Amino acid sequence: MRNLAAASVPAAPRDFRAALVGVLGAVALILAIVGIHVQLNGASFWTTLFAPNRTDLHQVLVRDSLLPRIAMTLLCGAALALAGTLAQQVLRNPLAEPMTLGIFPGSYLALMIAELWAPSWVAGGRTIVALAGGGIAMLLVFGLAWRQRMSSLSVILSGMIVNLYCGAISLAICMSHFDLLRGLMIWGGGALDQSGWQESRQLLWGVLACVVATVLLRRPLGVFEAGDSTVQSLGISLQRTRFAALLISVVLTACVVSTVGVIGFVGLAAPTLARLAGARRLRQRLIWAPLLGAALLWATDEIVQMVSSTELFSAHLVPTGTVTSLLGVPLLMLLLPRLRSQPDLHASAIAHAPVASLGRRLPWAVVGLVVVLVLTFGISRGVHGWHVASPAQIGALLFWRLPHAIAAMSAGVLLAVAGTLIQRVTANPMASPDLLGVSSGGALGIVIILFAGLDPTPGILFAGCLAGAMTTLALLLWLGGRASFVPDRLLLIGVGISALFEAIVSATLASGDPRAGLLMDLVVGSTYYIEPAASYAAAAVALAGLVLGPLMARWIETLSLGAPMAGSLGVPVARARLAILLLAALLTATATLLVGPLSFVGLIAPHIARYSGARRPAVQMFVASIVGALLMGFADWLGRQVMFPQEMPAGLVATLIGGPYLIALTLRKTVAST
Repeated sequence: MRNLAAASVPAAPRDFRAALVGVLGAVALILAIVGIHVQLNGASFWTTLFAPNRTDLHQVLVRDSLLPRIAMTLLCGAALALAGTLAQQVLRNPLAEPMTLGIFPGSYLALMIAELWAPSWVAGGRTIVALAGGGIAMLLVFGLAWRQRMSSLSVILSGMIVNLYCGAISLAICMSHFDLLRGLMIWGGGALDQSGWQESRQLLWGVLACVVATVLLRRPLGVFEAGDSTVQSLGISLQRTRFAALLISVVLTACVVSTVGVIGFVGLAAPTLARLAGARRLRQRLIWAPLLGAALLWATDEIVQMVSSTELFSAHLVPTGTVTSLLGVPLLMLLLPRLRSQPDLHASAIAHAPVASLGRRLPWAVVGLVVVLVLTFGISRGVHGWHVASPAQIGALLFWRLPHAIAAMSAGVLLAVAGTLIQRVTANPMASPDLLGVSSGGALGIVIILFAGLDPTPGILFAGCLAGAMTTLALLLWLGGRASFVPDRLLLIGVGISALFEAIVSATLASGDPRAGLLMDLVVGSTYYIEPAASYAAAAVALAGLVLGPLMARWIETLSLGAPMAGSLGVPVARARLAILLLAALLTATATLLVGPLSFVGLIAPHIARYSGARRPAVQMFVASIVGALLMGFADWLGRQVMFPQEMPAGLVATLIGGPYLIALTLRKTVAST
């Protein structure tokens, strides 16, 4: 009996935090020792460290470049991991990271503006400019979320809005000044090169100050795992504690980005990997996540340096930040089966939305569609300025304008329906079509076509994009099927795939290759390369999505009650999740073929529909599709006029248009607290 009772007790999950950090650290240390040994060229390491010969270039490089780079790498990895741990703890969202707060894109945008129009500011102090940009982005996020008492949902939504908007502005500037900003793009990918110990010392003091502040907050932070109501019942100020923790995260991120640039994925991966490796409690994650982040970034940087020294890559400068995910993603995929499902934190916020204004806004949506059609076919900007086309002119140009308009509006519908499905089934307001990784897979297919020496005709580019998107979808479904399509796990899989592919695309853009300019035009959302047959096929897929999506409304509503309740009501949970996510992925892949991987509309349109009063899933899909079609249709027309004779991509313009409207709605509506 005793043996039977012991057998019925589930075995405790294995704890291999030390092993994981040890393996990564050992790999990094071995590579570092080999690199330093080669660089010293026979000189003594200890002599180089304590009494270097300043006339020996090898010793100078080791003491003032290689060793400070190792110190900077360890500090940056630990700082970003600690920032991600704090953000995920107080927002209770596995996708929260420094990028969520908009600090990375805010700092990058500030440096880009200063580089072009105030270069003396950058020469006088790049750190100050980056800190100012990150600080302004932080204030915008906090300002948008303050009226909702800094609830986790409001902070996440505000951060995503600031993030995508700053990123869209940066892309718009980069497209028009691509050659002038190439050096900044390399720095923006995370350049860890050092020329002394000064920057490492400055970052060390900033990190230590944030560590002390975190230690002082550790007790109230630990209560957040029990929920907001428990925190408040214990007499802890929910708003102030969340603000303080996010402020520490912001300072850590700003210190890193102002020193070495943008290093993505570490803030997301390190806390998740630490939890999967056995760090269940917050106190454990506060220790092991920074250690894991430091080891992960150090190992990645040593691998990058080793690869860069080979003959094949010696002519290209590959920033470490762009390839961090190449090492982190396989680890994340390997450990994801250990992830335990977390409670549905956002279902209530998504389910309860204002409904009073929906009836009044639908007629305005119809009027908006008519206006967009009139603008698209009747009003344009030419060599002699603005003019209104006559019926004969409209008929003459209809063969060219109609496919472009259909493609843009179909892409809007596809992304809107896909975004609604993903946000509903995952109960996560941060979820959008690009988080599934399908869009990034399509972009990678384009990269392969461009660099394989093939003729980049529209048909071949579409074939490459389709192959990449479908390959990614197959990989996502295979990995997700092993996890029974649990939302948290599936989102992390999608984020990992997306980060992996985007790292390759980012490295290509920063490589200096002349084909990078063409690649940027293709991935930012232009309808220029769309053929009529592809436009009409996309319209058919969009119509099918509008039919199939509402048919799954019952499943979506039932799944919001939780998997056990949905199963008791007769819903096949795993098959329902598979069907919904498969439809969303197919819609996203089709949209990627049309306007590239920038699917910000998939994030914006469902939220605008919900704020407009679309409460039920089927109604939200319908309203979101109208919003998406309006945004993309108007953006396609405006993109052809604003920089005539050049064209601004429709996906980029749609973000610039939809961002302010979403901000205005966020300020006017009360977001339900989670």
